[in-house]
Parts: sequence; structure tokens; C-alpha cells
Amino acid sequence: MATRKIGFVAAAVLGAASIPALAQSGTMNMPMAEKPAHFAPTRQAYTTNRRFLVRLLSVPQPIPFEKYFKLRLAVYDPKHPAKPLPDARLALSAGMRHGLKHGFAHGMQSAPKIAEKDGIFTVSGMYFHMMGPWTLKAAVARGGGQGTAYFQLPCCGR
Repeated sequence: MATRKIGFVAAAVLGAASIPALAQSGTMNMPMAEKPAHFAPTRQAYTTNRRFLVRLLSVPQPIPFEKYFKLRLAVYDPKHPAKPLPDARLALSAGMRHGLKHGFAHGMQSAPKIAEKDGIFTVSGMYFHMMGPWTLKAAVARGGGQGTAYFQLPCCGR
């Protein structure tokens, strides 16, 4: 079982770069959710180029607030979605958009790890520190192809 640390440098840079624009536009003072988000998590998503299908196989219900949790995902060929692709690579980041259409206003305060076995990816160390809707960004690579899928996850139960 291979374990890889997830890099969040790009998400952190993107988030940091957007802060001055938010502050200048006056939207930096938007209220943060004080109550849990109530919607079903996205269970599957195609990458934006429809090259891959990514399925969220398991997620805690409800997602715990300010506690570590795990997710399990698998990547499929959309033309043959019965068996996970064992040679796909997966990188994840998660954050809250707070009204931003693209990018994250902020990410998680943890550095999850991904373990892969037989095409199933287990992500441990997920930690949502704020209530409201979170976006999970799954970057997939296989052979010479790549794509990005997005999942909406509600936070949180206590």
C-alpha cells in the first residue's frame, strides 16, 4: 500500500492571492456559517474534461466537526465504470469557497494522506474546522491524461 502526502501549496497560494481582492471588494466581511450545512454529499463526479469518473465510496454521515475523518474514493473509465482503474493517481485538496466561483477562500488546516490499494484510495486526516459547504477537488492523472472532479460535502455534525 503506497502512502503519499497531499500537497496544498497551490491551494494555499491561490487562497492567499485572492485575499487582497476580497478585502478590496468589501466581501471579506461575509458571515460564516454557524450552523451545519444540510445536503447530501456529491457521490460521483466526472472530471471537467469527462476523461474520468470519480466516485466517493464512503464518507461519514454526518461529517464530524473539528474531528479527523476518512474518505474512500475510486477512479473509473467513464466507458467502463464497473472496475476502478488501478494505475490512476489521485491528489486532493479541500476548501470553502464563500461565494468564490473558482478557487478556495481557504483550505483545510490539516495535511491528509492518501493510501491506494487495488484502485481504491483511502484519504485519512481530513478535518473540517468550519461549518458550511466544503468543496473537495480531486485531481486525477493516468497515462498521459489528467482531469479534475469536484465534490460538495456538507459540514458538519457534532
